[in-house]
Amino acid sequence: MEGPARGARNRLAEALNCQKGFVSQVLGGLSHFSLEHGIKIGRFLDLDTNSEEYFLLLLHKGRAGSKELEKFYDKRLVEVANRRKEIKERIRSSSDLTEEERMIYYSSWHYTAIHMCLMVAELRSRNAIASFLGLTAKMVENVLGFLLGVGLAAEKGEVLVAGPARIHLPASSPLISKHHTNWRMRAIDSLDTTKEENLHYSLIMSISDEAAEKMRTILLDAVQDIEPVMKAADDKNVYALNLDLFCLKR
Repeated sequence: MEGPARGARNRLAEALNCQKGFVSQVLGGLSHFSLEHGIKIGRFLDLDTNSEEYFLLLLHKGRAGSKELEKFYDKRLVEVANRRKEIKERIRSSSDLTEEERMIYYSSWHYTAIHMCLMVAELRSRNAIASFLGLTAKMVENVLGFLLGVGLAAEKGEVLVAGPARIHLPASSPLISKHHTNWRMRAIDSLDTTKEENLHYSLIMSISDEAAEKMRTILLDAVQDIEPVMKAADDKNVYALNLDLFCLKR
């Protein structure tokens, strides 16, 4: 055996701290991985929780000593597979999120970022999203599980798309500060990159309240001018825009 397959077996053997020959025996049907191996393999493959449970049940079935026990694990495998299918197919028509669902959605930048990735044709797969955002496959899978469940994402064959459910966070929401914090932290992280398309501008100034109000009006007008540009643009990439104008008085 040559090429990528051999390399993958070598890496798996190293992750399991076992001989390469043992991995070949298991894959050839001559032996079985232990449950302890199963946990390490799940970590090696970066499996999400449901996939890890399914894989461990397969190991249990493979090591079963009777047909009766095999049937038991067959039943459990079907239950786990059906549960996963229900999560993927439970798409609400077109309704707002509940307060509890909003709390989850705005708990981390991952949810809004992955949600927006689904708007871009080149990012409508788990691997593409993980690579684009620099996230683990498990993180992407967990977030997508939530988005699929609440209707913010849908699956059309092998393609992921944005779902029909709506998301809106009013300015009066107690979650608004968390939302702003999430993305300002991302803005801070982006300072470590040297991408030419990034723009960072900070200005500390001594001005009158009247001048500050005029500047606020200009910025609000700019936001309104940006809105039609954003709506008319093709979904080709994912950007974040943060604007801050505030008095330093405590």
